[in-house]
Amino acid sequence: MSFAREVFFGKVDLDTLVTSLVLGLNPSEILFKAVAGSVSEVMLADTSVMAIEVGGSGRVAENNFDHHSSKGGTTLSSAAQALERLARLVRYVDELDRGDRRAEYVKDGGFPSLSQLISGMLLVEHSPNVRMERGLELLKVVLHSGIDPFGSMDAILDFIPQGRLYASTKREHDRQFEEMSRTATWYTTNEGRRFAVVETSWIGALGVLYGKGADIVLALNPEMSKSDGNGSYKKFTLAVNRSVVDITVFPVLEELLKLEEGWGGPNHGGICGSPVGRNSELEIQQVVQIVIEKL
Repeated sequence: MSFAREVFFGKVDLDTLVTSLVLGLNPSEILFKAVAGSVSEVMLADTSVMAIEVGGSGRVAENNFDHHSSKGGTTLSSAAQALERLARLVRYVDELDRGDRRAEYVKDGGFPSLSQLISGMLLVEHSPNVRMERGLELLKVVLHSGIDPFGSMDAILDFIPQGRLYASTKREHDRQFEEMSRTATWYTTNEGRRFAVVETSWIGALGVLYGKGADIVLALNPEMSKSDGNGSYKKFTLAVNRSVVDITVFPVLEELLKLEEGWGGPNHGGICGSPVGRNSELEIQQVVQIVIEKL
């Protein structure tokens, strides 16, 4: 499997034009070559070549879009064949969006799924504009290559700028996710809320444990980097999942301030933390007990 490097086409008509439109093919980005009749069998078998209306009827998996053949194939127009490829991608996204498909599930096994690859890109790229640009580039490779969006994306990683990095970053993220889940300690507060406690330097702890059902999370980072880059310090972060529980951290914060100056957080009360830039002198079980009693 490979990414299309050139497009061979026959006469210019609506079928040819709409096929190119659906597949996102642009003469300013990829080489277009007009040919008379059909291209060679070698070209039709080359998946790095897009053939539109120049042979290979019914052979969409080889990037051939045609329906003029005395040897069978398909009666669908080239544009309709291209639309079917796009529609399968849309169906994949629709199943994910509606919760009918798990993001990590890959037809016939393998890694990464398309969803995992997009997640890896989002972990690497932080600018919204860059994310949009890289995401569209990635999906263009999916569409041009003809890879099944329900399967593994491994075969096209080398055709995606930083594709291998996106995949490896996602794999490492998932490893940390599972490690986080295993190392967390779970409590039930006096009010019956699920309370997770973890010691980690990974910044994704809150989201991971919310995803595992935590109403409240206490994360202790033993090596929080100082803002000037010189050294690290012991830092607590306490947060409540306000999308599922209507509480704030304020009752706990009030008690913690009696024990140690410098604790604080935003006015919405969803999160608070120990002093910035210096070690907290509190022990983790001190904070845990206050949370259990107050929340």
